[in-house]
Amino acid sequence: MWSSLKNSKLFLGGASICLLLVVVGTLGYAITPDPTPNANQIVPEWSNLSPGTTVYYSNESNAEATSDSFASQNSTPSYLHWALGNPNAPKILPCKGNPGVGLNADDSMKMVDAVYHSRTFWLGSDRFGRDILSRMIIGARISLSIGFLAMLVSIVLGSIIGLCAGYFGGKVDAFFSWLITVFWSVPTLLIALGLSMLLGKGYYQVLLATALSTWVEVARVVRGQTLQLKQREFVLAAKITGFSDARIMFKHILPNLKGSLTVLATTNFASAILLEAGLGFLGLGVSPPTPSWGMMVKENLGYLVLDNSYLALIPGIAIMILVMSFNLMSMGLRDALDPYNQEG
Repeated sequence: MWSSLKNSKLFLGGASICLLLVVVGTLGYAITPDPTPNANQIVPEWSNLSPGTTVYYSNESNAEATSDSFASQNSTPSYLHWALGNPNAPKILPCKGNPGVGLNADDSMKMVDAVYHSRTFWLGSDRFGRDILSRMIIGARISLSIGFLAMLVSIVLGSIIGLCAGYFGGKVDAFFSWLITVFWSVPTLLIALGLSMLLGKGYYQVLLATALSTWVEVARVVRGQTLQLKQREFVLAAKITGFSDARIMFKHILPNLKGSLTVLATTNFASAILLEAGLGFLGLGVSPPTPSWGMMVKENLGYLVLDNSYLALIPGIAIMILVMSFNLMSMGLRDALDPYNQEG
């Protein structure tokens, strides 16, 4: 299988994008321009900056020592360097342009004691002056972590239900088949929406709602393959030997499903990310100020018809790329595991 995957451009392309985003999300605050919790530094004077804009500012302590500094000379009010849960964060004095440019000698002398810093907003800023790049990086951690954990829960839950339904048959199979049919008949987003309204907003609530909305496909596939495998000679031999049902299911049948489960894991990962973004867009995702790509699209949706359309397009394109990369991986895995598609 690995030799086939190495030659699969679909898998390698999708895996490369996923790996890059995982590295970025893992590094998180170590690489964000805004290191405050949830990348939620609010500076109103930096609102709606275009991508690539560089701003200059000084710390409040330095500015107070030189009250006639450049920022004060230009009547720039100080705003709280605000971060949730950190009320003692320092204040900053934002100023537009390069400090010192256009000042006379006296003003330049007054700036000696003030320490000015600069920051470049590579993806611009939103209406609150928050750095879009920083919030995109932290939002990637949210999307990837929810997608990964929801995928694990859905694979485990779906595998257990599918194994029990296919192996035991009878009333057990009838009950679980009915349950699968009920969930299968309702759109996944509608299930996630209902569960989110029931559980409330928050990280773990979104995780649970997403996981409980994506197990059906896993259970359906595992049940169908278990019905076939339980008639095979190695399963019948295990029963004659006296092995327990649990051992037969998890030690003999389940290992033969690893190929299908691997493909389902990638598709469920993509589905979970898309569901989390959808819930965030509908206002039922993680609680603010925690950044979420779906919530960022919702917050900036009104800018689509204005000059700042990139505020909504950037997180939307990121969602599309991430979901597409996992779908490419799934397609590559499916081709590699297809016995009719093997060379030779």
